[in-house]
This record gives sequence, structure tokens and C-alpha cells, in this order.
Amino acid sequence: MAFNVRYLHCSSETQSEISSVIDQWQSLQAKYEVKTSGSTGPPKPITLLREQLEASAKRSNAFFGLDERARVFMCLSPHTIGGKMMLIRAMVGNYEIDITEASGNPEEYIPDGVHYSFVSLVPYQIKRMLDESPEKLEQFDQVLLGGMGLSHELEQKLSLIKPAVYIGFGMTETVSHIAMRKMGNPVYEALDGVELQSEADCLVVSDSKLGISHMATNDQIQFHGPNRFEWLGRADFAINSGGIKIHPETLEQVIDPYLPVPFIIGGVSDPSFGEMCVLIVEEAIPKTDFSSIQTIVQEHFGKYAIPKKQVVYPILKTASGKIRRKEILNALK
Repeated sequence: MAFNVRYLHCSSETQSEISSVIDQWQSLQAKYEVKTSGSTGPPKPITLLREQLEASAKRSNAFFGLDERARVFMCLSPHTIGGKMMLIRAMVGNYEIDITEASGNPEEYIPDGVHYSFVSLVPYQIKRMLDESPEKLEQFDQVLLGGMGLSHELEQKLSLIKPAVYIGFGMTETVSHIAMRKMGNPVYEALDGVELQSEADCLVVSDSKLGISHMATNDQIQFHGPNRFEWLGRADFAINSGGIKIHPETLEQVIDPYLPVPFIIGGVSDPSFGEMCVLIVEEAIPKTDFSSIQTIVQEHFGKYAIPKKQVVYPILKTASGKIRRKEILNALK
């Protein structure tokens, strides 16, 4: 097989954007402007070099074993770095790609009986498929997740299903993922060419294949050996309560199964402890349910992590499903 695009269900606008990405690549364009996700602030433009995109695509294809025999399924927007890289990987690897419009549950557009080597999904999409059409997931050999965090409950389910499910660690500045972990294992392993360090408990990335040297991040991590780490949360979102550092993302994973409404944990000013945790919800939950959440948090993380009150506010998200946490917290100051 050779590179080939098959449109299964796409608007004319989406097809036009896909054609634009393909034309830019095949015309050997040297520089590409993409935007950050917008989860930690307003999206900003970043210029990436063709050599970086090609090196990232080759590395991903090698990791997932994608070559000329592969056929992959794309249900991400071509406006995102994730969607663009799906197309570039297919062109670099010279394989087939079936494309459908980005939607919450792409299962209705997956042809019956067609086997795919690979698909990239956001957690919301795979959760919908797992709940509504789990048999469709069996048509994929491998699934790559990205976009936002996973609850413990969802991760446990995904570790037991037939396709191998991975979650990538990366950012727009690193083109795509620079480390990977398999569902059920909290430890990420750096990909070929990546070297990792820690400064002030935050990850620092060097990547010989992408030409990145000593790029500091705000991601707080715990090393489990050379180039192996566990992600704890963003340093700029950490809550300091009574001298105890609390990572809200870790709390959210534990209490997610018990909350029927969109939520996050945030930190607000407290005269006694510096900061205190609060539960920010789109809709208020009953006092008895909130009390249960407090008990669960105390059992797992101690008294300083207990959310002291609930605050009702919209849980804003980016187009790819990432929570616009900084924007929410700034609005509540």
C-alpha cells in the first residue's frame, strides 16, 4: 500500500484543511506555524521546522510499528497538532489513512469489518466508545490517547481491553509525544533520542532528534530511573496548604467516579494556611455528596487536601477537551 486518504464522513471545510496540510507537506514547505492548545493560557503561535515534524513522525511510526502495510483511522481535527501529525505520519510512513469528522463518538463512521493498525483519540471519545460500542475498539491494534487527564476508573477499564492503549506525554513545542506509557502503568518512558532532567522538581527536556536543548517545563515529576518518570501535575496549579504541596490533578483522578458533574480542584487564598482547596463544579452537588468527597480526599491525601467548600462556575475547555484551568482560577480570584 502507499499513502492514500479516504474520506469517510468529512465536511467540505475539513477536507479543504486536510488538503492544505497535505499540499504544504508535499511542496516541501520548510516552516509550519501551529498553535498551543490553550489549556494554560491563550493559544499562541509556534513555528516548527519540517525536519522536526519529520523526525517526530518517523519516531512515532517506529514506536507503533507503522509502515507501508498500515491502515490508520483519524477522527481528530486537522486544525490541531494531533490531527496534523496523523496526516504527516501517514505521508512519512507511506500508508493509508481513513478520515472522519471529529466527533464525541466516532464509532458510527468506523466501517464494519475493517481492521486498523492505529487510531488516536481523546479520552472523551474512547470513554463514549467504551460505554456505547466497545466492539468497535476491537477493530484497532493500538490506541494513542491525548488531550486531557484520565480518571483511575477509566484507566483501569482501558488496561483490560483488547487494543493496546497508550497515553503520550508531550506538548506543541515538542511537536508531539516525547514519552509514552501503557494503560495501567503510571510511569512514562522517554522515546529514542530524548533525555530528561529535573530542576526544582520540574521536567527539563532535551531531544537530539528534534534539536531541543534543555527546554524547561512546568510539569512536576518523580523519576523512576533514567528517563522514566511519573507525572504529578503542573507546578503553576499546585496548591500550597499549610506548607503541604497538593497537586489538584492527582486529587481529581481519585474523586472523578463520584462526581456526576464537570469539576476541578482549585486553590484559593486562606489566611491561616496560605491556600485552601476548593471544589469547583458546574452545578452544585448535595451537601451529603460533598461530605463524601471530603472523606475520600482525606483518606487518600490527608486533611490539608480536603476541599473546604464548593464553588459553582463553568468548567471551560479547549477544542481538544483540555480544561482551561488557568482561566477558571483567574476568574475566581
